[in-house]
Amino acid sequence: MVDAKKIEFEFKKYMDMYKSDPELGRLMQQMTFQELFNEKFMKENSKFTSMDDMLFKSDFGLTNPLEIEKVNQEKWNAFIAKNTECETWHQFGKLAMIEWMKTVIDLWAKVKEKQAKDAKEAKKAEKKNRK
Repeated sequence: MVDAKKIEFEFKKYMDMYKSDPELGRLMQQMTFQELFNEKFMKENSKFTSMDDMLFKSDFGLTNPLEIEKVNQEKWNAFIAKNTECETWHQFGKLAMIEWMKTVIDLWAKVKEKQAKDAKEAKKAEKKNRK
């Protein structure tokens, strides 16, 4: 099981980063369930290969993640505790969000780094062409 306090701490830390950066905030608004509960995350943090696999095997009759809020939450959380690294559905969602946010921040940093490098090279080429 994952440490609930650690999840809360990390979740708040990353949410603060996303709230303070408009570009990251826009990326978060475009996030989908498929990106959030991706195959890698599901395999590493649950007994399932995908969200569809989890929903199907749950025997709650769910066909998509939006329906989860309609089922008995106590029973759903018991299912989550038995089949994932988390004690509750909300904790599982926060863990998925943390992983997604970390991945996006890493990719975003690489994009920014490349943009800076390209801008530097463009300036260098411009300076060379002036000579």
